[in-house]
Amino acid sequence: MKILVVFTGGTIGSCVSDGWISPDDSMKYLLIEKYREITGDDTPFDTLNPYTILSENLSAENINSLIKCVKENAGKYDGIIVTHGSDTLQYSASALAYTIGCKSNPVVLVSSNFPLDDERANGIPNFIAAVEFIKSQKGKGVFISYKNKNKSTQIHTATRTICHKEADDEVFSIDCEPYAYYDDKITLNESYRPSEYSEPVKDAFFSDNSDVLVVNVLPGEAYNYNLLQFKAVVFRPYHSGTLNTSSEKLKAFCENAKKFNIPMFVVNVPTGITYSSSKEFDELGITVLPRCTFPAIYIKLWLLAGKNILTPDNVIKAVACEFLN
Repeated sequence: MKILVVFTGGTIGSCVSDGWISPDDSMKYLLIEKYREITGDDTPFDTLNPYTILSENLSAENINSLIKCVKENAGKYDGIIVTHGSDTLQYSASALAYTIGCKSNPVVLVSSNFPLDDERANGIPNFIAAVEFIKSQKGKGVFISYKNKNKSTQIHTATRTICHKEADDEVFSIDCEPYAYYDDKITLNESYRPSEYSEPVKDAFFSDNSDVLVVNVLPGEAYNYNLLQFKAVVFRPYHSGTLNTSSEKLKAFCENAKKFNIPMFVVNVPTGITYSSSKEFDELGITVLPRCTFPAIYIKLWLLAGKNILTPDNVIKAVACEFLN
């Protein structure tokens, strides 16, 4: 069994110094040392370190570097583990998923809620589950391994992982349906619904700016944006999939977007019976995307914007394999 560990920093590669959490190169060795100490496993690990950052500082340059590193090594190993900070975990995971594909040997991202020398840290359990998942050979593609409080460690499909809840470090799959669980052994989730296979994006490259305007819907939103700076708009609606479609400011915003041929999308609008405010989406020119996760959609829009092929039809085709019907 050959496993590559790619270190990128984050809390799992940090320590506390003078009251601040900062990356520390020695912590990456501590991760493997603690793993061996707890499990007694002598599986050899090769290591690479394309960059070291706190993940909130993630840039397009970092994403491109990580993709290059993983693509160059995916065929050489039975699996790859990427250590990563939790703040942008879902975004890097989705970027790898769309560029590496879902037929590669497993790539598993692991993070930690606290530095590894803190007894509350879940970094080691996350790493142990990632190793066991690779050894089990029960999945291909890109995943996230994460242990929530008082729960078995879960293996999440990268593009099914939702944003963190507010002020919470726990990680969940959409509809709370992970790919698998680890509790002394890997167990596949019988309720998991697989997606259609999608080829990895060819010649994928993330431009410095996503050119995607994300509008988090709020009461009193003025919609005062310079739309000429963007290639697409994605609305993050209220939890029931609604927007204030009676707002004159929203209507004016949408008219401007249509005038400049800027496509607009809204995520996670329920199917079936929904609220009457949603009847206005078609007239406003807002394309409803079926149920999916925001990080996955944002990453796909970023990729398509960089290729200058960002249209409603292309977006629906490009992300169709990740929609949950």
